[in-house]
Amino acid sequence: MNNTKQPLYEELFARNYGIFSEQEQDRLRKARILIVGCGGIGGTVAIMLARSGIEKFILVEFDAYDTTNINRQISCFADTLGRNKAEVIGEDIRRINPHAEVEIHPRLLNHAEIAQLIPQVDVVFPAADDFAFSILVFREAKRQGKPALFVVPSGTWANVSILLPEGPTIEKIQGIPTLETYEQLYEMFRTRKYKLGTYFYTFLAGWRIDYYQRFLDEDLPPTQLCPVVWLCSSLGAFEVIKLVCGKWKPIAAPRFWYITQNKIKVMNINSISIHTFLLWQRRLHWMLFQTAFKGILEKIQNLFWKYFYRVMKWKEV
Repeated sequence: MNNTKQPLYEELFARNYGIFSEQEQDRLRKARILIVGCGGIGGTVAIMLARSGIEKFILVEFDAYDTTNINRQISCFADTLGRNKAEVIGEDIRRINPHAEVEIHPRLLNHAEIAQLIPQVDVVFPAADDFAFSILVFREAKRQGKPALFVVPSGTWANVSILLPEGPTIEKIQGIPTLETYEQLYEMFRTRKYKLGTYFYTFLAGWRIDYYQRFLDEDLPPTQLCPVVWLCSSLGAFEVIKLVCGKWKPIAAPRFWYITQNKIKVMNINSISIHTFLLWQRRLHWMLFQTAFKGILEKIQNLFWKYFYRVMKWKEV
């Protein structure tokens, strides 16, 4: 039997009280967070929030760690390969704070089941690898009047924001067509003509052009880099802390953190910028592809890709 006395909450987070009042820290302690997807960003945000004094979590993740997760996922080690991600993150949270309350769902929940969890929490973080699945979680959080954290990294590029119930939708801040069902969203994200709308990954996110071509044609997953994944996760965790403790105003949509390999700044989706141009471009392209002009548009897009590939390949040499 282990008779070691557990440290008090105030002892574990004593350094926080140089920043937060007792009331503010207590708000953190009592906050409950739902994280759907405990991989690169979901697991990292969970650990950072636990180390900040939040001690009530609901973790949802069906997947297990594999070797491709080693390069960025905070609790993926040689001795956790093959284990469920939510269970490992839950164990790590309890190692940080033995007082923590962690509810774990180590299986694939459907959207109806997740909808039943949302009323129990203060903040929702849709962080599933399947972005179509996450979009429906964002919609449900908004419908139920709950704020949601948005963090999306790709290579050396990332966006971070809090989505408040009264604010813009996830579709508006990412330039995503508003499709009704999960099946429609899933197929759209896999469609080559839509994926080509992310060509900016090659010059804003540091993707090599051959990897991007395989992303288009062979369905490779988005490339990720640990410092960027942890950087945007840190900003996401900080925005949750700001939202929950009430000490500072969070960066909430339409404002968002914009990260590239040489820049971190707060932007607005309504500002005049290349980011705003790309959002409108993706939205407009999808609308036009549903019209009678889709045939000629696909030819134009393929011609653009042919020369864009050559230029980017030349720049890499």
